[in-house]
Amino acid sequence: MTAAVAQSSRTYHSIDLLKVVAALLVVTIHARPFEGEAYPLFISLFSRMAVPVFFVVSAFFFFRKNPTTPMLKHYLKRMGLLYAFWFVVEAYFTIDAAFFAHNWSTGKAFAIFLRNAVLNSTFSGSWFIMALMIGIPVVHWLGRRISSWVIFAIGLALYVPIVATTNYYNYLPAGAQSITDSALKALGYYHNSFLAALVFCAMGKLIAEHEQAIAKWKGWTSTALVLLCAGGAALEVAGHSARFDDCYFMLVPTTAAIVIWVLQHEVNWNLPYQHLRNFSTITYFSHFIFVWFLTGKGIFTPIATYFVIVVFCIITSLILRSLARHIPFLTYAY
Repeated sequence: MTAAVAQSSRTYHSIDLLKVVAALLVVTIHARPFEGEAYPLFISLFSRMAVPVFFVVSAFFFFRKNPTTPMLKHYLKRMGLLYAFWFVVEAYFTIDAAFFAHNWSTGKAFAIFLRNAVLNSTFSGSWFIMALMIGIPVVHWLGRRISSWVIFAIGLALYVPIVATTNYYNYLPAGAQSITDSALKALGYYHNSFLAALVFCAMGKLIAEHEQAIAKWKGWTSTALVLLCAGGAALEVAGHSARFDDCYFMLVPTTAAIVIWVLQHEVNWNLPYQHLRNFSTITYFSHFIFVWFLTGKGIFTPIATYFVIVVFCIITSLILRSLARHIPFLTYAY
């Protein structure tokens, strides 16, 4: 069996499990099960790794297939249907927040809604899909013209000022803070957009291209890399006060190290991996609804609320998968 055939036929069960963990970490960001000193350690450090992991993994699976233009169109169609499905599901909350929860004119509200569709979110979490729908084609187009390392450098050149102006905002001089305030007013939360995601999409492409070489690394190498990067990330997060903790500098190498480590440690446990893949996607989008209904209501303690939300996500996943056997369009949910 050739190396290419072996790579195409291998399983990625460990990635499926990583995506489940990432989805559960995304829930912690919005359900806030931890308070006080536990928040910056768990949320700002660990949970903020979740969405970058999704970006890297998504790009990895797309680019490892040596995608053609028709494959890119198919990918964009699939992402568009995913976007449309959850937009409809969350339409009440989305329309209310965009047009009725403030005193803006209809024109201004619509303009901001269109801006958010590209640079931020319309419905909760939608920026992730839009960032992929822009980031993947950009990386694909650039990949036909320049090397993946140059694309990664371009993504990094965008990422560094984003981190500097959002995470490290409190340490900027007054003039730079004023410029950042204007940028945030005009562009919205640009740290939650394809501008920040591009570096992770490029990273996924790089890992896909070097998958065979990575497979030859000694096991301790990736473990040491994860520990070194995680330690650096912990020092960065704990070492300063962030205005926005979504992105930080060590997030880039730490995300890469985690995905590489997981790729090197494939598992073959007897688990329903297809179900787990669907669960991670459904949980990512459905949990916002349960967070809206359950958090801040005083019904449960914060940690209990988190687990109740996860249980509802599990139930939602099971129901959607079951109904999709009879109602095919429900597969667009995952």
